[in-house]
Amino acid sequence: MKLLGLDHITINCIDMETTRKFYENVFELKRLNDVDLGDHVLHYYQLPGVKLELIEYKNPQKSWRTGNTDTGVYRHFAICTDDLSEIERRCEKEGYGINLHPTHIPQIDKTVMLVVDPNGVEIEVIQA
Repeated sequence: MKLLGLDHITINCIDMETTRKFYENVFELKRLNDVDLGDHVLHYYQLPGVKLELIEYKNPQKSWRTGNTDTGVYRHFAICTDDLSEIERRCEKEGYGINLHPTHIPQIDKTVMLVVDPNGVEIEVIQA
């Protein structure tokens, strides 16, 4: 048996319209298709080499908020860019959360920033 690759990353959305605007405006993701499964709708976007699946539930669901140092919970996904300053500018312009402004990490020789989507999901953005 071998793993063949990552297919998608899923986010349960609190507010679909706000979430759409974030991923379209900050990262300029291409919208693919929607799939209605009855009690929820899957909205797909294209990340490099993998899909982003945003789930819109038709009925209210319980919301959880965790801190970025809480243990035993999912932390973030990471994507690469060639222009961190542009991502930072877009987040600041639209008022999206930034947990860490662009910072060079010498131990990994990369510059990173941490942004937060409208659902509280942290995204690490890396520039080599």
